[in-house]
Amino acid sequence: MKKGAIIAVSAIMVIALGIGAMGFTAAQSGNLINTTQQVGIWVNGEGKVTVTPDTANLSLGVQVEDATLAAANQKAASAMDALVAALKAQGVAEKDIKTQGFNIYPVYDYDKETGRSTIRAYQVTNTVEVKVRVVANAGKVIDAAVAAAGNAVRVNTIYFSVDNTAAAMDQARELALLDAKAKAEQIARVTGVSLGSVSFVSDSTYGGGRVTPPMAIDSKAGAESSVTPVLAGESEIVVTVQVIYNIN
Repeated sequence: MKKGAIIAVSAIMVIALGIGAMGFTAAQSGNLINTTQQVGIWVNGEGKVTVTPDTANLSLGVQVEDATLAAANQKAASAMDALVAALKAQGVAEKDIKTQGFNIYPVYDYDKETGRSTIRAYQVTNTVEVKVRVVANAGKVIDAAVAAAGNAVRVNTIYFSVDNTAAAMDQARELALLDAKAKAEQIARVTGVSLGSVSFVSDSTYGGGRVTPPMAIDSKAGAESSVTPVLAGESEIVVTVQVIYNIN
């Protein structure tokens, strides 16, 4: 046999073997030549549970400015001592008061004629995060802090949370799984297949209270006879899941 004929026969054999291998792969994988193709029914589910917040989280602090750093720092320390004492007098435990930030900044004056900036004063800011475990007392706590620290007080933010979310999360997760199952059953029914067992599940949880925008108030608020109103409203605990069902 000539050399050219031998090469041609070899090429035909290689092609035939390739076709045979492809046919074998298709048969073994249920007519899916691409074995990396996603299979099954993939669905997402969501469960929501409404809860009433039982904790108010406050960001409170003091801000003082003075010509010298030593004087500004001393005034800020005195104001913060008075604020913390007022918090404890309102029943806030020491473990629920945590320093959130402490900053010292020079305050500059700019001279347009010379184009130079000179330090006019120093500003000291000290902020604490306060956890009020009885939401109804949050207004009184704010008023006490304002009265104690005077014009130096800063009330930055307030948000609400649920101290123990375990039961609500379990309930929301169950609702999410039921939601995912209902979707998978509908897909199976409409497409004419039989829903199989679960092969994969993942979940994620988030939740939070209504957050008020940053605010600053002066000591006059503490002098009013009425208590600062603080309304927690309602929050949602949300669980989302992704479930993959096999197809029988």
